Amino acid sequence: MFQQPLARDYVGYGAEAPAYLWPGNARVAVSLVINVEEGAETHAAPGQETTFDYGARAGIWRILRILDGHGVRATAFCCAVALQRNPPVAAALVQRGYEIADHGYHWDTHAGLGVEEERALIVASRNAITEATGVRPTSWYSKDGLNPDTRKTLLEEGFLYESNSFNDDLPHWGMDGVHLPVLPYAGDTNDSSLMGPYPTGRAFAEHLVGSLDLHLDDPRPGPSVMSVGLHPRVIGRPAYAGALDRFLNHALERGAWIATRLEIVEWWLDRHAGPPHAEYPRQADTCQYG
Repeated sequence: MFQQPLARDYVGYGAEAPAYLWPGNARVAVSLVINVEEGAETHAAPGQETTFDYGARAGIWRILRILDGHGVRATAFCCAVALQRNPPVAAALVQRGYEIADHGYHWDTHAGLGVEEERALIVASRNAITEATGVRPTSWYSKDGLNPDTRKTLLEEGFLYESNSFNDDLPHWGMDGVHLPVLPYAGDTNDSSLMGPYPTGRAFAEHLVGSLDLHLDDPRPGPSVMSVGLHPRVIGRPAYAGALDRFLNHALERGAWIATRLEIVEWWLDRHAGPPHAEYPRQADTCQYG
């Protein structure tokens, strides 16, 4: 299925990265993202429902214990129904001061939706998450990307930034003229890898550590962001959870700033508060996505 063209920027910051550092003179900001989806899945294969249930019943609590042990907080990409069906998890996230972001109502597919049809889903999930947590979600992350007018809708509906990009190691402005920051997410440093190329906790821990070390030791000056995607039904399993613990030990030893995504965006905005595209030249193109 083809969508309308989306603006793409092939240049970004180019060879000259910004010169600032994160708080504490940290070179790398680590964004831990917990995907709270369990209970919102609509197309789980037969027999897979209980895998999701494990994440809601046990995995999420193991993740929270590990993060508590290191004194760090995460951003939670929350599906509204997952929070509605598990109020103790909703309460635990808020009590710990985790950032609450919107991940859809039923872990919905949004690709190809009309503007108002998509708006209705976004508003419904935003309102339901607000009701379940008492906190208005800060950001939006869709399971299948953006439509051409999604960012405009997000800005109009009060979201502070969006995460539906995989195109950089730093926050940036989008190419569509919508004054809404983008904090890119990452697919390679995501525990979904444990379902394929990194089938052991040790391998995944080494993968995360290697990614962080490259960010820290890269000869390109300036800051970067490393996003780590976590799913309670995956990294919450005993065989895998140690990977998260080992990575956090290493990240803190090496002086990384472990922060919520909103904290990262706000720090960046203090240094890039001008209009979109003002801080560096761009070359744009459009491309059909399939």
